[in-house]
Amino acid sequence: MLAPGVRWFDDWFAVEDVAPGVIAIGEPRFHQINWNYLILGSRRALLFDTGPGVRDISIAVRALTTLPVTALSSHMHFDHTGGLAKFRNIAMADLPELRACEQGGWFCAADELYRGFREGMVWTPVKVNQWLPIGSRIDLGGRVMELLHTPGHSTDSVSLWDAEANLLLAADYIYPGSLYAQIPGADLDAYHDTAERLLPMLREDTAIYCAHGDPDDHNTRRAPRLSRRDVSDLASSLTRLRASNDRPTTWPVNERMSLLLWDAAFASWQRQ
Repeated sequence: MLAPGVRWFDDWFAVEDVAPGVIAIGEPRFHQINWNYLILGSRRALLFDTGPGVRDISIAVRALTTLPVTALSSHMHFDHTGGLAKFRNIAMADLPELRACEQGGWFCAADELYRGFREGMVWTPVKVNQWLPIGSRIDLGGRVMELLHTPGHSTDSVSLWDAEANLLLAADYIYPGSLYAQIPGADLDAYHDTAERLLPMLREDTAIYCAHGDPDDHNTRRAPRLSRRDVSDLASSLTRLRASNDRPTTWPVNERMSLLLWDAAFASWQRQ
């Protein structure tokens, strides 16, 4: 099941060192095959996404680092936030839709953001320790991650950019396979605007690591990786789709990606 260079942590989590100080923690036995990312600095660590919570990801994290860990979710969908309550230090992107979920000092993701009801999952309330404005530079000690707002898949989606390492952690904004634009909160105008904002900062050799991805040609799993060309192809394919005036249920991006669509995703185009 695992590609060369990827190792089992136990019978659920798989681990891959994708860059110096960046460890992908995958869940290849979960049907959505999530990949979460542990970023290590000299003073502290950041866990970007906590998986669906089927198994306790904090056990793997504690075995991989002795640094104090902050957990940050790329967005509130259940497969990215299920393990959030296992961490004492939690950060959130400071977005209006997320601020609205905090009441009495407790954060409870709204159903339309969490979507856990689709799989019988219930949100566990958490305390948010840090609200991070978009554009925040998260200093881990010798490594700085910039928080980017990258809507398209969802309104609250964020990514992490490491300019020095030339590395983008894109979560669900872009990944190999079928991009989910057929769910509440998905928006094609936002997908396109995000791509146009990302392209100037990306180089041809930028490594883009994603939260999901199809297996390789040998049907084995590793942390899914894309490049600047894939972001450019997404922007171009959306330009073609808009010009076509079609409303398909699927749309090709390139040989590695396609968009899954529904009428609501076109709403912002129809208003313009």
